[in-house]
Amino acid sequence: MLRYEILDYLKRLYPRWVEETEIISVFYQYHKVSEIKRDLYYLVDKGYVERKEVEIPYRTYNLKNLFKLTPLGIDLLECRIKDPAIPIPEE
Repeated sequence: MLRYEILDYLKRLYPRWVEETEIISVFYQYHKVSEIKRDLYYLVDKGYVERKEVEIPYRTYNLKNLFKLTPLGIDLLECRIKDPAIPIPEE
């Protein structure tokens, strides 16, 4: 269900890029950080979410990860395609 929740969250913000820390902050009360990251990167590997690293000048940690829903991810949420690993609840 977490995979679906991440996709749904990113769809509400589409087409905006979202920082990894923002995504974690939305779900960490109910899921472990490691689970959130695992499922987020799974969605990237499946092509439902796009990831890019951007450099932040003048910071100790000068790279941050940004994520955005892809057209394939939208198709999954709108039930145009199916993936048994990501059940989409019926409305």
